[in-house]
Amino acid sequence: MAGEIVYADIKHTSSEHSSSLQRSDSQHHGIFLKVGCAMIIILLVIVTVLSMLVIQFKSARQTEVDNESKKKYCTEQSKSEASSSIVSFDSSTVRTSCPTKDWRPHGGKCYWVAENENKKSWNESKNDCVMKNSHLMVIRDFTDTTFLWQNVHDSFWIGLRIPPGGELWTWLDNSTFDPKLFSNERETRSMKCAWVSSNKIIKASCEKNYPWICQL
Repeated sequence: MAGEIVYADIKHTSSEHSSSLQRSDSQHHGIFLKVGCAMIIILLVIVTVLSMLVIQFKSARQTEVDNESKKKYCTEQSKSEASSSIVSFDSSTVRTSCPTKDWRPHGGKCYWVAENENKKSWNESKNDCVMKNSHLMVIRDFTDTTFLWQNVHDSFWIGLRIPPGGELWTWLDNSTFDPKLFSNERETRSMKCAWVSSNKIIKASCEKNYPWICQL
């Protein structure tokens, strides 16, 4: 009887130990599974963050390249416009020589005067001066007025007009002109361009034909 009791106790103890081992293995398996899932999540987060950083870096680099290209383009445009302005309207430029013998030097400037029989409208005259890399004469200072006194004795188109859509008399360099300086004459609505002689400036229709003066 006593032997049966001992056998039963041993059997019961062995069963409890086996059950305890199974629970321990199950707990360890659950821990490993949780750790594995956590590691996978962490790796996914790291990969996502790195991908975002790479994308941001590429975007920032592309923006920098675009800005450099725009800056270079704007700089080249500004230089081109400044150069064009100097060629056309820089009255401070003192010229030691003129392009050809057809140009007349005077006071550090150059003037091209059309022959009296060579006449065009104001727009045609302006375009001819552009073809000569110059502009219709703009009277700015004493050098220009003395040239007129000494060399001009007829009517010549100059770079003065009312721009399309405008109301004020304006030189080609965009400086305004005082209308009080015009000589008195009967005026019509078509008189939107001006010609000059040695001592007066007259309003006229832009379609009329006169010789012209180009200036450098």
